[in-house]
Amino acid sequence: MATQATAPLTPPHEGSPDNLYHVKRYFWYPTPNHTNSVLQPSIRGTFASLPAAKKFASQALADEGYQPGQFQDLQLRRDSGTEWTFGDDVMVYAKTIEEGTVTVELETTPNRVGKLSLEGPDERVKDSLYFLVQTVIDYSRDWSVGSRRTIVEGVFRTVEEAKEKAFDILLEANGEISRSDFAEYSENRGQDDWEFDDNVLVHAVGQNGLNFLVAIVKGGEP
Repeated sequence: MATQATAPLTPPHEGSPDNLYHVKRYFWYPTPNHTNSVLQPSIRGTFASLPAAKKFASQALADEGYQPGQFQDLQLRRDSGTEWTFGDDVMVYAKTIEEGTVTVELETTPNRVGKLSLEGPDERVKDSLYFLVQTVIDYSRDWSVGSRRTIVEGVFRTVEEAKEKAFDILLEANGEISRSDFAEYSENRGQDDWEFDDNVLVHAVGQNGLNFLVAIVKGGEP
C-alpha cells in the first residue's frame, strides 16, 4: 500500500520585519501588599506576523498543557466584532481555582534587533531573545487585571545588553527624572537582601504611590 507523502517542512529564513508581535502570558494572584502578587510575564512567542501571533495567543494555554477544566472561567477573544471587556490587547482571560487570573496578551514593538531567523509561514522568531519588561502596579485600585500594566521596553540578543539598559529605563538621560524624584528607588546589584526575584533589577515607588518593577525575561521560559 502506498504511503501518503508528507509536505516538507519550511526551513527557517532570515528577515528584518518592521515590527515584532509578542505573546505574553501572566499569572496574577489577588494578594494585597504582596510584592509578587503581580507575577512577571512569560514571553511565550515572538512573531513577524500579527495574524500568526493572534492565532498562537488563542492556543497559548493549551500549548503549555493547560486544559479548560482547570479554570473556573475561560474566555477566548474570537474576533474584533464581538463584545470584549478584558482589554484591547488581551486574547485570553481565565480565572483559576485559587481565584487567580491568567491572561494571554499581545504587544507590538518596533524591531530594533535587526535580522532574525523566522520559522515557517507563521514567521515565528527562532532566535534566543531577552526582554526588558516594566510593570507598573497601582495598589490603591481594586484588585483587578486593570491594577497592573506591563510593557516591553526593549528586546535584546544578550542578557548583558538588557542589563545595561535596565538601570536607566526609569531615569531620563538629561537628568529631568532622577532617583530623588521617587519616594523609593532601589537597584539589584547582587546584594543578599534584595527582596524581589533575581531577574528584577529595579524597584521604585513614585510620589503618587505607583510601584515600578523593571525585570529581564528570557523568551520562551515559564
